[in-house]
Amino acid sequence: MAVEFYIHKMSEHMETGEIINWLVTEGGHVEEHQPIIEVMTDKFVVELEAPAAGILAGIRPGCVPGATVPVGETIAYIVQPGEDVPRLAPLPGYEPPPVPEPAPVPAVAATSAVEPELIGRVKSTPVARRMAKDLGIDIEAVRGTGPGGRVMEADIRAFVTARTAATAPVEQPAAPAPPPQTKTEAVAPTPAPAPVAAAGAADGAFRWQELTPVQRITGERMRESVVNAPQFALEVTADATNLLWLREALQDRVTLEARARLSVTGLLVKIVAAALTRHPLANAQFDGGRLRLHHDINIGVAFGTDQGLVVPVIKHADRKTLAEVTAEMAAFQEKARTMHFRPEDLSDGTFTVSNLGMFGVERFAAIVNPPQSAILSVGAVVKTPVALSNDTVGVRPLMALTVTIDHRVLDGLQGARFLGEVKQKIETPYFLI
Repeated sequence: MAVEFYIHKMSEHMETGEIINWLVTEGGHVEEHQPIIEVMTDKFVVELEAPAAGILAGIRPGCVPGATVPVGETIAYIVQPGEDVPRLAPLPGYEPPPVPEPAPVPAVAATSAVEPELIGRVKSTPVARRMAKDLGIDIEAVRGTGPGGRVMEADIRAFVTARTAATAPVEQPAAPAPPPQTKTEAVAPTPAPAPVAAAGAADGAFRWQELTPVQRITGERMRESVVNAPQFALEVTADATNLLWLREALQDRVTLEARARLSVTGLLVKIVAAALTRHPLANAQFDGGRLRLHHDINIGVAFGTDQGLVVPVIKHADRKTLAEVTAEMAAFQEKARTMHFRPEDLSDGTFTVSNLGMFGVERFAAIVNPPQSAILSVGAVVKTPVALSNDTVGVRPLMALTVTIDHRVLDGLQGARFLGEVKQKIETPYFLI
C-alpha cells in the first residue's frame, strides 16, 4: 500500500513549508528514515525523512524548489515496485512549464521579454515576492531564471542591481552627446521611476537588507507575545562561587562522557529543570482561558546564528544527566552553524533559558517565547565587591537572573518563589554531583 509523504507541523505556529531541495529524484529508491527533501519551516531548514522504505513516486505537480506547501497535505508517495501510484492534484496556482514554442520567438522578443509571464500570475518564490513587495518592485518586470521561468530571490537582487546601475551613470551621456542614441533610452537623463530602495542605494544614504525567514518569523512571534501576553519581569543576583567551583570539579568527567566541555548554561539547564519540578506553573501555558500543565520538562536554549535566533529543545531535561545535556547542547551548536535541524529538535519546548553572559551582557529581560509562560535571562558572571556576613567586604562572582513571566499564568508571588528557587540552587548546586 502506498505510504503518504507530507510536511508535518513542526512548531506551534507553522502552517506552510517552503521546498528548498529534493534530495532524492522521483523513481529513486529510499530507505526508511532516509532524508529525501529539504524544507524551510517557520524557523529553520530541516531534512524530512522517508516514512518507509520503497520508491519515491507520484510527486505532486508544482512541488518544486521555491514552492510553498501547506502542512499535512500529501506531496508524494513511497510505494513498492509494481504498486499503483495515486495521482495528486497540482498545487493551487501551479502552471506546468510552457511547452516549447519554436516559431514565434522573434515576435515575442520584439514586443517585450516579460510578455509570456504576464499571462496569469508570475511564478515566483515566497521569498522573492516578499522582497519585491518590500522594495517596491513590480515582480512582473523581473525576468525569472528558476524552473519554468520562476522568479527567484537572486533575480530580484539582480534586478535591483541593474536598476541602480542604470540610475547612477545617467548623466554621463550628456558630455559626449552621441547622436546615434535616439531610442527610448535617450530619455534616461531624467531619473527613471526606480524603486525608492534603488534610489536610496544609489545616493549612498543607505542600503536595503531583507530579513531572513528566521528573523521574520521571530519578529512576528515576539510581537504576538508582547501584544497577547501581559508580561512582567523579576530580577535577583546570585552568587556563582559554588557553581563555578562545581563546573571545574566535574569538567573532566563530563568532558570524557560527553566529548564536549561542560558550560555554565548546561549547569543552568539542570538547575532550572529541578526548580520547575517544584514550580509547575512556570512550566505551563495559557490556552483558551485555561492552563495547560505540562508533565514533561523540555527546556529550550537560545542560540544566535547568522540567520537569526533559534531555540533547540532539550527534552526531559530533568531526567538527563549533565553529560547528556552537555552532549546535546554541543550537537545543537553544530546544527545551528548550518541551520539543519530535525523537526523534533525545535518543538515542544515548555520553558526557555537565554544566556548572553558570554557576550558581556550583565542583565537583560527577554520576551516570553510563546506559547510558554516564562523565560530566564542570564547575565555575565561579574566579580563584585559585596558585604559579607562578618561585616567585611569581599569579592564574589555574581550573576543577574531575570525571569520574564506571562501574568495570566503566574502572579508576582509565584514568580518570585520560582526565581528564588533557581537562585538557591545556583548558590548550593551540590545536588548535581
